Amino acid sequence: MCRLHPVFNVVKLTLAPTDPIVGRHLKLPPPPELVEGEEEYLVEEILDSKMFRGRLCFLIKWEGYGVEHNTWEYAVDVHAHKRLAEFYRKHPAAPRQIRGVIFSSISFRSVTTCFDSKQS
Repeated sequence: MCRLHPVFNVVKLTLAPTDPIVGRHLKLPPPPELVEGEEEYLVEEILDSKMFRGRLCFLIKWEGYGVEHNTWEYAVDVHAHKRLAEFYRKHPAAPRQIRGVIFSSISFRSVTTCFDSKQS
């Protein structure tokens, strides 16, 4: 390490050009919409879903933004019901969040009851 010198070419010190293609105008992403006083971005598509720390998450493609801006968002923060229905229509086996009210209405049979009835 003692033989290395902190020396490099002067070209590396010049500022990078703002846009390497002359005359091209970059399209700025759309600003968020105000919904009930809070900023919300439009969902273009829901790409995937997964359970993360016991909570359902969706991979969101935001409208007007590139794929580098895709983010994972908790299901409670996604307010795009049409996009959710479209996602589950395309991916019926994708993870879903079961509401407590629906979960409590599912009838369960005791495992021991099932075994007892088979032995009789």
